Amino acid sequence: MSARFARHSLSRSVALRLAAGVVPSVLAVGLLVGLFYYGRQNIGIPHIMLGVAAALTLASVAIAWQNATYFAERLARLARATSPVSDGGRTDEFDRIERVVGNLGSALSASEAERARTDAIAAARLREQATMLAGVVADSIGQLDQIRLPLQILLESPFGELNENQEELLRDARGAADAIDVSLRRLAQVADIDRDELPVQHELVQVNDVVRSVLPLARAAAERRGARTETALEPGLPRVLADRARLAEAVTLFVTDASEDAGPARSLSVATARDGSRAIIRIAPVSERVRAEPQAVPPIILASRLITAQGGDVAIESDAVVLRIGR
Repeated sequence: MSARFARHSLSRSVALRLAAGVVPSVLAVGLLVGLFYYGRQNIGIPHIMLGVAAALTLASVAIAWQNATYFAERLARLARATSPVSDGGRTDEFDRIERVVGNLGSALSASEAERARTDAIAAARLREQATMLAGVVADSIGQLDQIRLPLQILLESPFGELNENQEELLRDARGAADAIDVSLRRLAQVADIDRDELPVQHELVQVNDVVRSVLPLARAAAERRGARTETALEPGLPRVLADRARLAEAVTLFVTDASEDAGPARSLSVATARDGSRAIIRIAPVSERVRAEPQAVPPIILASRLITAQGGDVAIESDAVVLRIGR
């Protein structure tokens, strides 16, 4: 069935129709050469050659007529589809098709211009929102510092005796203020990245050194969950262009999130490997919330933005987070 379909499709192709119209003409040229040869040699022309010449002539006329009819019908159908309203016969099918194609080209150009304008407006609005967000965050951090300072003074140098409940309330308030401060500072970094105003210092960095600096924190976080920490750092990794401090911050955020999903049955794993001129950091396990919707986890959002701001990329796999560092 597939072979029959292929032959049917081929028989309906324009190329085959044109070739079929040319073949009799080519054979006729060969026949003309033969007739010329017989004429020069004063030899009688065989009747079969005359019969072939007549057959080729008829075949050429029939194929030419069929092709002309086919193309005329298709052209008329296309012209009717592109211009359903009659224009009084002042233009032929090609004129109508050309006019429609020209209109489509103009519409496409206008659409592309409108899309570019819309993209520019969206980018400008995003930058405005990021700028406003950065300003609000900066003001909030300043006001938060005014709250944290009295709490610190009350805890370290109270003006009077505090009972245990009062001290616990103050410690909880200070802890909440510290957590809000961390969240606001992370939000400020995301806003700076969106505004392309995050300072990134590119330098040649040995990725294994950055990972080793994060490992103590990783082990401590894993131990709190009763998990072991497994490391596999490939020696001889290429030095890559990155921001050492930003890279360490991003790896710390990924490791901290992974440690929350580790436990006695799941070890925290940190490994590095070579990827051409780039370096790979593989961190496992991956929590279900990160695997399902990484854009809904604020620390992962910031960590991913910090990696991409340095020219790297982040891939969330089923069993690990893979960071590719370098360009």
